[in-house]
Amino acid sequence: MTEKRKQQIKLEAEKRLKMWLQNTTIEEMTCGGSYVRFNMALGLAGCPFKEHWMDESFNKPFITDNEFFDDNYDDIIYDLFLTAQKL
Repeated sequence: MTEKRKQQIKLEAEKRLKMWLQNTTIEEMTCGGSYVRFNMALGLAGCPFKEHWMDESFNKPFITDNEFFDDNYDDIIYDLFLTAQKL
């Protein structure tokens, strides 16, 4: 994964997190703090959770399967998860 793509993924994940937090709490988003639920709720590979406030960006995957399974993706999302827990 290129640095440019990592930055794009990070920015999109931050954008989606911001949208979540404008509509709910981190505890509700993650069902009490679950990292797996956090990752799924961001919906970068396609969002399984549809909320009334979600726009079209949540309906289509932003990353490929290869990107999802890349260690760089895990680093991006885990760092964001830790940051979100402190908010």
